Amino acid sequence: MNVHDLNRGAIAQGARSLRSLSAPERRRGQRLRTVYRVARLFARGDTGLARVRNISDGGLMLSTTMDMCVGDPVRVDLSDSCSLSGKVAWHHGDQCGIALSAPIDSSAVLKRLFEERRAGDARPMRINHQKSVVVESELGLQVATLRDVSQSGLKLAHDGRFTAGLPVKVRLSPELERRGVVRWSQTGLAGVVLTEGLSVEELGSMRDL
Repeated sequence: MNVHDLNRGAIAQGARSLRSLSAPERRRGQRLRTVYRVARLFARGDTGLARVRNISDGGLMLSTTMDMCVGDPVRVDLSDSCSLSGKVAWHHGDQCGIALSAPIDSSAVLKRLFEERRAGDARPMRINHQKSVVVESELGLQVATLRDVSQSGLKLAHDGRFTAGLPVKVRLSPELERRGVVRWSQTGLAGVVLTEGLSVEELGSMRDL
């Protein structure tokens, strides 16, 4: 079952039962569920990581360093197979509220995410992003192209000399660099496992990376 199915099911069920619910029952149905989860956020042509603080059937609260305004359309990926869309309802500092485009069954969504994690299907949220980076290794300095990034690793396009096991230091920006080890390399692409992870805030906006 995908999120669109969850959306449609929640809407149909809500329409059937809304008239029979008292006001307190409706409030209980909209209760917040506190979560601490990293999500992938798309807004204003930018992409980055954000922290999900809570979720309800109608919305989310996020912590994000991304520049947004009330009314901006957004997409929030809770996993590679679970995406929600909505608009920014409020924004204050690094906190914002997202009003979903359609209600969901938040309990079912969280259960699905838990089952993905238990089955080993959950992976660190990866962001597709291309930019030139400087790589330092025993081969010297080399300019490579970042293809994607997560908190624990990078994918780089290189000149073909990287081999598995090569220690590297990657400068993602003048203020941000990380050491890692090439885990695999083939046809000019290499996967690097970082020895020190990147924070959600450091990956909060690809525009600022």
